[in-house]
Amino acid sequence: MNAPLVLALPLIEGETPYGYVSRNAQRHHTTPRDFCTDMGMRWPFLCSAHPDQLDRLSWITGAPLETLTRWSAPKSDIGRYRVGQAFSTTGAFRRTATRLCPRCVVSALEARGPAGVVQMLEWSVLALYRCPTHGCALMTLPPAKNSHATYDFAGQVLRHAELLRRARCRATPIAGTRYEAYVRRRIWEGPQDDWLRTWDLTHIHRASLTLGAGLNAEVSASLQHMPAAEQTALCDAGFEALSGGRDAYRNALEKLRTQSRSERPYFSADMGPFYHWLREVYADEALHQLTDVTRQHVFATYPTPMDKEVFGKKPDKEIWLTMEDARKRSGFGAVFLKRLLGHMQGVPEGAALKRTDVHLDEVAQARAYWNSLINLKDAAGLLGILTQQVKALQNRDVLSTVRITSSLRYLLRDEVRALLAQLDALPEWLPGKSVVPLKEFCRAKGVPLAQVIDLWAQGDLDGKLCRGDGAGLQAMEVDWDALCGKSLLQLDRDLMLPETASYLKIGLGSIRHLRDHGYLCQVQRRNPDTNHRKNYISRASIAGFEATYVTLGQLAALGNIAPIHLARRLDRELVRPLSCGGKLVRVYKRGDVLPGEQGPQMQHHHKEREDA
Repeated sequence: MNAPLVLALPLIEGETPYGYVSRNAQRHHTTPRDFCTDMGMRWPFLCSAHPDQLDRLSWITGAPLETLTRWSAPKSDIGRYRVGQAFSTTGAFRRTATRLCPRCVVSALEARGPAGVVQMLEWSVLALYRCPTHGCALMTLPPAKNSHATYDFAGQVLRHAELLRRARCRATPIAGTRYEAYVRRRIWEGPQDDWLRTWDLTHIHRASLTLGAGLNAEVSASLQHMPAAEQTALCDAGFEALSGGRDAYRNALEKLRTQSRSERPYFSADMGPFYHWLREVYADEALHQLTDVTRQHVFATYPTPMDKEVFGKKPDKEIWLTMEDARKRSGFGAVFLKRLLGHMQGVPEGAALKRTDVHLDEVAQARAYWNSLINLKDAAGLLGILTQQVKALQNRDVLSTVRITSSLRYLLRDEVRALLAQLDALPEWLPGKSVVPLKEFCRAKGVPLAQVIDLWAQGDLDGKLCRGDGAGLQAMEVDWDALCGKSLLQLDRDLMLPETASYLKIGLGSIRHLRDHGYLCQVQRRNPDTNHRKNYISRASIAGFEATYVTLGQLAALGNIAPIHLARRLDRELVRPLSCGGKLVRVYKRGDVLPGEQGPQMQHHHKEREDA
């Protein structure tokens, strides 16, 4: 006759039924198989969570059947188990692996003996690495001779008691993570109200681990050999991205793309181990939201051929092109297209040359922008001037300069047309004025054409220009009295040697003597159009020179006298010019020749002129 077992131990919430039978067997000094036989049960069937066996165990021990069933890990499908309130596959759950916390087990063994050693079902979940009570890493005991002996938890503990005592002393502490807290909630409470609610424990574990490995640039082949603390950290990093919802997950995928080290980023390489995991399980209906978001990211971020399937679906439309495809569609060279897009988007050349993909809209934008430009030769033909004069207009900001490569200049076609439209708006004649064609005016006055156009664009020549015959700007006619003086050169930049001579009203040879003896400073500038270097006299040295010295030509212009006559007069008055190593350079100290600047000789000379 069968009767309830009066001396049964109390069942602990979360304890496995086979672990419960194992410690009851230890209490009665027998084996779990013999204990089950004596009680009218079959040990292998109990380990497999057969309902009739659990029902009889509940009747014999008085343990709640619901609790026994919940923590028995019954098989729900091939390779799939119910673990508490959650589900898992063998990828994250092992019933036949003796996994435990060494501190919990040894403490119970020393305090209550083998009958007090409790096996918690969550210890068999490979997605968990840490004991919530002691904060140390879980460990796995060596396997027994057969699987049914492995289910004898108390017997396994006694067989490896010395190993467990050593493990307790050197147990590795692991920090708690949100990832493990979430997995335990799933086991004890069931699915949470989030977008991961359809996932099982294996999905959560593998997705978190592989995504965390990708974000931390770990190698997939070494994941299984990593210490528990490192795996926990990777799982927590991946879970942070997944638990934040779809937007946080998209940000993680974008981070995987931006941290790519490959010459040409590709989604399978960028996602690394996470992609390899998802490629194997994307057909699982429970992961359809994750799969959809990942696929959308791939189509929106990477060049994907229209006939290429990504996680079972082809793209609906083309969004990104490889540089080779973009080159063929745009008609530009690959390097030129990179530089053109970099110029349009304000990206430094080094970064622009590294890009490997082109958005479909960027190809059309590049073509439209290129059509809005005009080169120097065509612009010179429209304006009726030389290419050097077009460059001069660009240097004066009359026309914009567009540089896509290092040497070639381009202009905006609309600006050239606008300049010609302003020319067409000029009157056909100027009543009472003596006008000459622009070319003759510049030649006679010694004024650069670009300077006249610059003054016109600024409005300084209003009422002094009219439209005549000619091509482009050569149709402009200028009032002869529009500009006074033969040269209007201004010290607004570094000047070339001939320009410096013209500005200081002295010969070019004298400029070289002043430069050689340190009165003027020569600098070199690279010509951006030819990459040749040219010599200039620095603006600062010219200004410093003028503050102390004055040339014969400048003095003559101030006194409205011929330079030859002024030079003879200064020689008679013993006003000595600047010494440049024995070379004759007609440069004087301001104080010696200009009135009011502490020069007694020149003041006496001016007083004599006033008396005369």
